[in-house]
Amino acid sequence: MITVIPTLERRKFFGKAGSLDKTKSATHSRSAKQRAKKASVIKRKRFQKGSVYMNLTKTMWLGAFTLYELRNGVETRVRRQVTLAPIRKGDEKVSKRDAMRLLQPYLDTANAPTSEVKKTMTVSAFLDVWERDYLSLDKPSTQVVSRVYTRRMRTQWGERDMRSVRAGDVQSFITLLMQEHKLAPRSVRNIWKAISRVWNDALTQGYIDTALPRPKLPRIPKKKAKAFMLADVAQMIVKAPDDEWRVFLWLAAETGLRAGELAGVRLSDIDLEAGKLTVNVSVFQKREQAPKTDNALRILALSPQLVSLLRSQIKQQEGSRWLFTTNATPWDIDAKRRSTLTPLLKRLGIPQFGYHAFRHFNVALMDALRVPLRTIQERIGHAVTGSFTLDVYGGKFDYERNKEAAIALGAEIEKAVVSTSTTAKVTFGAALPLAS
Repeated sequence: MITVIPTLERRKFFGKAGSLDKTKSATHSRSAKQRAKKASVIKRKRFQKGSVYMNLTKTMWLGAFTLYELRNGVETRVRRQVTLAPIRKGDEKVSKRDAMRLLQPYLDTANAPTSEVKKTMTVSAFLDVWERDYLSLDKPSTQVVSRVYTRRMRTQWGERDMRSVRAGDVQSFITLLMQEHKLAPRSVRNIWKAISRVWNDALTQGYIDTALPRPKLPRIPKKKAKAFMLADVAQMIVKAPDDEWRVFLWLAAETGLRAGELAGVRLSDIDLEAGKLTVNVSVFQKREQAPKTDNALRILALSPQLVSLLRSQIKQQEGSRWLFTTNATPWDIDAKRRSTLTPLLKRLGIPQFGYHAFRHFNVALMDALRVPLRTIQERIGHAVTGSFTLDVYGGKFDYERNKEAAIALGAEIEKAVVSTSTTAKVTFGAALPLAS
């Protein structure tokens, strides 16, 4: 017996081609995927004609057309508007047909089959990429400071497109930081450096077309360098809370090491027999990093007085990797400043300067001792002396002069310490011998 299925029922039972639809659920799933794919892919218009119209005051011809951009990795259709020409040029009137001809170059570029889709991204989204791919390669200290600056950028422009931030926006931001946030000129300049770096990296990746021009920045007023006096240094060494701090203060005064370099001195960096210290690393928040610059990698001769102090300290640090430790880890130099150096200065009535004041003291004392400028530069770890003749023709590293400078520094500091300890009726223990 042959059963005849009505057309309507046959269509329900069979597929469009007349075959039995045994995979109805699979087809439904596949069509859902196709719909999702179509939704994610924008069909690009070709041979668009654009449109020409007057502005609200009927004084200018405006043109509009469509471009395509990649926003956070998704291709998006964007409507663009351009100003073409005034409706009247003197006594002549510009017709709509003339305005269409002026729009044509824009349309030719947009309709070109090889036209590039511009990538765009919000400031906040690009900063996520930048911190992950660029900032993560920097030193820990640079990362900490830079994230403070990027937080300000997010607050100011977070949801804006990278391309929409222009020179005027940056200038307004600089003024805001100065007038409302009351930031110091140096801080404002550092924020601009961070902005410039981020936008240059965005240019490299194609998220903007041009780098941001330099804004007008506040001038940094010249200030007198903060430096301890020789009598201040002697007082601190004599009145230090313990032997470890006496070694630290003498080391800072004689070598002029940066704070991170002082925290990063390892036992393997000290050669007591040769009387020298090699600066190889720096420490920031207990994390090891490279010194500030290539020139910071240097060798410093040590005075006999400092060698004696270091010998005692090294004995105390047997089994440790670092010269100054807290619970087997290098000092957190900022925490030590707050907990020990600041109270010591307050108790002695010495100006509340930071570690960098030892560096200024060191340079000033070497200058007073007539140490050659080239030797000062080598010991302090600076790139140039500021003298073309010395920098170009000064020759290679001169260790003998470096050693002479160390001996002179040690003798001068010892003289001041002995004078201060005699006045204060304080003598050093056997753990901290002074050269006779």
